[in-house]
Amino acid sequence: MHWDAIVAISQLVAAVGVILSLVFVGLQIKQNTRALQRTEHNSTMEQWTVIRQAIAQNRDIAELMTTGLQGERTLDSADQLRLEQMLAEQAWAAFHIWDRTQRGIFPKGTVEATGGALLAKLLRTPGGAAWWRSAKHAGYGFQPRFVAQVDAILAKA
Repeated sequence: MHWDAIVAISQLVAAVGVILSLVFVGLQIKQNTRALQRTEHNSTMEQWTVIRQAIAQNRDIAELMTTGLQGERTLDSADQLRLEQMLAEQAWAAFHIWDRTQRGIFPKGTVEATGGALLAKLLRTPGGAAWWRSAKHAGYGFQPRFVAQVDAILAKA
């Protein structure tokens, strides 16, 4: 075999090796991306689970939420603060779904089908609506695009 042929074959083998390495790296990146997306999903679900479990396991909080949201009675300042904090937690959990959807981690429509729908249910109550009118402009730090999407979901009612 001629020396030029040996060099050409070795370059071809090296090129195939580089291509196979790039394919392998691409598959690893894809697999890692899926794992990160799953972690983001699990993190989001954990946030909602903490809120749901607090309500489900603590009758006092459940009564506070139902009474405060429906306006069945005037809440004292401590209960009003507690209600506002629960609503803020709900809104922030929905925000995280919105944010992850904006970044392409969750598919389009996730906000409307999950966190946005749950938040809207709360914000359509008298107490929830009153809180949202204030909170969306107050120091909670909700991004204007998130506020606009929540308002759009509420408008579809």
